[in-house]
Order: sequence, then C-alpha cells, then structure tokens
Amino acid sequence: MFSSRAVLAALLALALGAAAAPAASAAPASSPVPVVYDGDSDFADIATLAYLCRAHEQRRIDLRAVTVTNNGAGIPGRALTHVRTALGKCGLSGIPVADGSETGVNPMPADGRAWTESILNGALGDAGVPDRPSKIRASALLAATVLESAKPVVVIATGPLTNVAKAMDVPGVAQRISRLSVMGGAFDVPGNVFGPDAGKFDGTQEVNMWLDPASADKVFAGLRRVDIVPLDATNDVPITPSYVERLGREGRTAEAKLVHAIVTQPDLAPYVQDGTAFWWDTLASSEVLDTVSPVKLRKAKVDVRQDGAAAGRTYVTPRGTSQYIGYDADPVAWENGFLKMLNG
Repeated sequence: MFSSRAVLAALLALALGAAAAPAASAAPASSPVPVVYDGDSDFADIATLAYLCRAHEQRRIDLRAVTVTNNGAGIPGRALTHVRTALGKCGLSGIPVADGSETGVNPMPADGRAWTESILNGALGDAGVPDRPSKIRASALLAATVLESAKPVVVIATGPLTNVAKAMDVPGVAQRISRLSVMGGAFDVPGNVFGPDAGKFDGTQEVNMWLDPASADKVFAGLRRVDIVPLDATNDVPITPSYVERLGREGRTAEAKLVHAIVTQPDLAPYVQDGTAFWWDTLASSEVLDTVSPVKLRKAKVDVRQDGAAAGRTYVTPRGTSQYIGYDADPVAWENGFLKMLNG
C-alpha cells in the first residue's frame, strides 16, 4: 500500500515533467528559505509574483511552486496562463505551477474578473495564448512541495485560502509549513466587498476572507504561525502616481518593468489617480521577506464569521486562535524595499 507521501512525490514529479524535483537532502543553514506562493491572479498577485521571482534570483528564497486558486479574481484557466506568462518573462518558466479550487462560499463578481483580465492581458500580452490545464491540482502540488522539502516551507497566500486548506488535509503538511503570510481580513477598518451581492452583507469583510470564510477558519486554526496582513495595513500603501513614475524611471530589471506595465494599464489608472488602488498582495510578501518589515505586527486571538450578514469578517475574540495581525504599514519603507528587491 502506497503512503500519502509517496503518492504526492509521484504527483510532484508529474507536475515537474522533465525538470528535476526539489532536492529532499539536508540543506545547509545558509540556503534560501523554501517558499510556495498561492494566489488568485489579480493584478497585485502578478506584481507579487514578480517580486518573488526577483527574490528567488537573488537567492533570498527558493520559490518551489506557484499555485492558483480559481475562486478568486482571476478567470479560471486564464489565471494560470497569466502566472505562466509572468514566470516566463522573469526567466523562471521551469517553476512548477498548478490551479484548482473552482468554487468557494461566495462567488467573485464577474465584472471584477473582467477588469482583472483586461489589466493582465494588456500588461502581459498573452490574450491570444491558449490555456493549458495543469497536470495536477493546486492543493496536491502545494502539499507535495511542502512534504518534499528538506526544510519547513513558508507559504504566501494572497487570495481565498481554499488551496491551502485542502492541502492541509494531507497528513504532515500543516506541521511542515513554518509560516503563512496572508493578505486578507479587516479588523478596525471597513471591508471592501463589492458587486451585486454586496448589499446582502454588512460591509465589514475583506474580499479574500469573504470568498471562502470556512477555509480561512480552518487555516487559522491549523497552522503554527499565521501572519495576517489585513486592510488595516494595506490601506497605508496606496499605488501612487509618483511611485508609478518612479518605477518607470528607476526600474531596471524585467521584473520591475513587468510591475510598471501592470500599474500603468488604462483600466487601473483611474484607481491609481483617485487613491483607491493599493499594493494589497505585495505587502504580504514584503512583510516576510524585506530586511526590515514595513508592517507592525500584534498578537491577538482571531476568528472568522461563517454566515449571515457578517460572513467573512475577521475579528478579535478570546475564543479565537492566536495569530499575528498587521497594522501601521510604513509606505516609504515599503516603496523603497519593493523597488530594491525588484532591482536587486
């Protein structure tokens, strides 16, 4: 009888194809930290991926896999295509990728997906690229990658937490994730749920938590450390016209140019001008990887409302699980650190 670890190793080899699987031998203490990135291919996810690619090239991290959740901002199929295109532009097309989790609890509004698709088609130039299904499901790739790593893995998740929750069903996975950094939640600020069903809710929810509150609850309860980077922190880092101009002027690498191409798309420009577009997902990666974190963290017990008008709300309660909550992000430190990583 095959063990779950053996089955997952075979699935990982299938996902890699001809590429070599990540080594499971003992790694030196100075080796880069293994990372899996899980997102939903919003414009900010692809900007985050560019940052992580550059961190990988600098050996700050070992980007082991990229997984895509299909119940978020990206159109299923297209979301994975955009990830593949971005990795190719960064010279890292050999990194394993997979998608999955087509359904959550609350659906992403169709107009939000269309807006995301327009931005990424324009920035990546891949509107005519045919979609190719992944060989395995995202949760299986995430689980296999974690179990095959010689060192505990950091997971950065910037969409609904469905893939992470499913991966945790595999024995041993939760124990091998050393830290999860999540973009999601809202504590002392209003939420950002939008679309035709927004009126059914009380306005306290952040979108990623609202899309799948059950998975968020499971993940928060089951991992050893979760850093939650909520709207309380991301509201401090708007995408400003001056920083967009700086990216264009100072960005030297393919990754920096990719981020600049994203934030100069016509469909995003009005939100940059009026201050309602933010570096949501990129802040969650900077919180983990920047030399000096631009986000303050406080420890608190957190829970997630599961139903009713408050479904998806994150809140502090004595009955919750202990987490680290981000607040008071430093926009200058973040901007400098982000560009430094992109150009490094």
